Amino acid sequence: MVNYTLAHQDGTSTQLSMAEMDIMKMFLEGTNRLFSRAQILDNLKLDPDQNFDRSIDVRISRLRTKLCESTQAPKFIKTVYGGGYMFVANVEWVT
Repeated sequence: MVNYTLAHQDGTSTQLSMAEMDIMKMFLEGTNRLFSRAQILDNLKLDPDQNFDRSIDVRISRLRTKLCESTQAPKFIKTVYGGGYMFVANVEWVT
């Protein structure tokens, strides 16, 4: 069984679902890039006829909660009204 874990700076960790991990991976690879709900649905390989834009909003809300973000002033995932979502945190890749 695959385990997706988000490690926090304070040493705690939070489990992510596969969909949350897929969204997080997309955000990390496309930092400061705007992703529409349709692009996120496509990335998750969800059928747009059976899944609605609002299902993405719910997934983003859950991911924000797991990132310990304030819903009033999110610092990692910004909502661009009429556009979608953008991950705005600094990402440093170490190889």
